[in-house]
Order: sequence, then C-alpha cells, then structure tokens
Amino acid sequence: MGKVQLEQLEQHGSYLSVPSGISMRPMIRGGRDAVLIKKLTKRPKRYDLVMYVRPNMQGVIHRVVRFENGKYIIIGDNCWQYEYVDPKQIKGIVTEFCHKGKWHSVDEKLYLFYVHLWVDFVSVKRPLFYVRDKLKSLIKR
Repeated sequence: MGKVQLEQLEQHGSYLSVPSGISMRPMIRGGRDAVLIKKLTKRPKRYDLVMYVRPNMQGVIHRVVRFENGKYIIIGDNCWQYEYVDPKQIKGIVTEFCHKGKWHSVDEKLYLFYVHLWVDFVSVKRPLFYVRDKLKSLIKR
C-alpha cells in the first residue's frame, strides 16, 4: 500500500489489492488471493476486516477484535500479537475477497461462521499460536 493506492481509495472509493505475507492465512494467502477494499464510511466494528496504514506507509489488513481506550485492538488470523491502532490509521474495510479463484462477500454465512471462530476464541488461539511460533523459531536454530 503506497501513496498511489491511498489516492485511488480516496478518489474512487475502492481499491483492489493482492496482499502479501502470511498474517491472514488461511483466509487470504499472500500473493494468491485478492481483496476489495472500500473507503471507510463508518466506524469499524468487531469482526470487520480493516486496512490500516502504519507510519512507514505499509498497508496492513487485519481483523477488529474490539475498541478500547480510543484504540482498535486488531489481530491477523494467523497471528498471536494484538496491534493497537488509532482510528485515524484505518483507511478502508474489506467487503469482498477472492480465495482459490472464487469471490466471496463478507456477508456470507460460512464466512461469518469462520470470523466468529477466529475472533470469539482469540483467547484460546493466542497462546497456541505463541507456542507454535516459538517452536518454529527453535527448530530453525
């Protein structure tokens, strides 16, 4: 996500992106799947998949867990660390995504079931993913 993409989002109200990285696996596979990001028009809520911009202009797509003390607490589906994001950093919201060549709406029942599993059980997921990542780093050494 760079200046051009932010301008497109601002001017046209949407932006089609092919994210990179592993933080949103298994839903979004970096370099393979695509997302349609729409300009933020209302306050994000729990479960929303938002795109925010870090100070270095890197765009990140992660899921809202809750709003607390003036910050959004968000997390990637494949991550264990929370991120605390200022509302001003959030520029867009994912409304559709393409996974394995098929487009899906964020309103589909199967997607909503998936989202509830990942967010409602985040307190279980976080320690498991923490241990997974620590074991991976030990194995790499």
